[in-house]
Amino acid sequence: ADAAAVACRARDPDLIHTTMFAYEQGLSNNDEGKSLYFSGIINKFPMEAVNMFTTYYSRFGELHGGDARPSINILLRRQKHTEAGLKMAKKALTLRSTSTLGENEREKEKVEALKEASNIFDLGGKDCAFQKTCTDEQIALIADQEQLRRSYGSMEVAPPSSSLTSTIMSILKYGAVDPRSAHRLQADADRIAKKYKVPEKRQWHVKVRALSESGQWAALRNFADSRAKPPIGIKPFALAAIRGGKGQVEITLYIDRMTDRSDGEDRYDLFCEAGMWKKALEESVRLGDGRKIAHVRSMCNSPDIQRLCDKYI
Repeated sequence: ADAAAVACRARDPDLIHTTMFAYEQGLSNNDEGKSLYFSGIINKFPMEAVNMFTTYYSRFGELHGGDARPSINILLRRQKHTEAGLKMAKKALTLRSTSTLGENEREKEKVEALKEASNIFDLGGKDCAFQKTCTDEQIALIADQEQLRRSYGSMEVAPPSSSLTSTIMSILKYGAVDPRSAHRLQADADRIAKKYKVPEKRQWHVKVRALSESGQWAALRNFADSRAKPPIGIKPFALAAIRGGKGQVEITLYIDRMTDRSDGEDRYDLFCEAGMWKKALEESVRLGDGRKIAHVRSMCNSPDIQRLCDKYI
């Protein structure tokens, strides 16, 4: 430790490393010796040496196949519970890319690692309360995902390692594969969203995207009709229909529900997005915006509509 203090005063990293290596060589090569090595460095060596020691094992643990436990143990000995817990949680969440285990075994190993991270956060008390809550919710989500896969007998529902949003989307999308279970699937999606406190607007956006991407257009219409004024408005429904290649009748069904005076700009933008140039012209005339009329004229290929535009410009 005295030699390390001299090395630190000299600000010589190589010399600091040499003193730590010499200290390790003077201890027995067993579990007790390793424990003494770790505690000796942390408790007796200068902070510069402790920081180098911590950094070395942290980087070693981040390598492919590296063991994160030594760096976690160091952080725990230094009472850095937040950093130690986050490192353990990161280890758990990267198992998918580094482990050679099967999917089920990998999920079990991930849960065990997350439970360890939760226990570490628990040691940190109030300072780690948020991290512990997030970790416990992730553990619960993994259990819910497994139950959902068993319930529907498919890996397409709540695939392993999927996020909360992806889980909800996968549940809703499976209604296109198994229409008979669509009602139950929607109930399960709502249950998961409520359990994990998904904000209402986010839940609506996720549902619109899931139903449109999976081609469940009747379900999307029913969803839009479930509220007189959806919390996200009607525009996302119209955009979904446009981007899903639906016909003008379906698209207009949604746009016609946008009746507020403040909806004029959005209605115009949607008609342009859909290539419904006559409707876009009518909306731009209603808005009294010459630039929008000129835009319609430049974008459409219809001579009749172009002549109409010339009349209003």
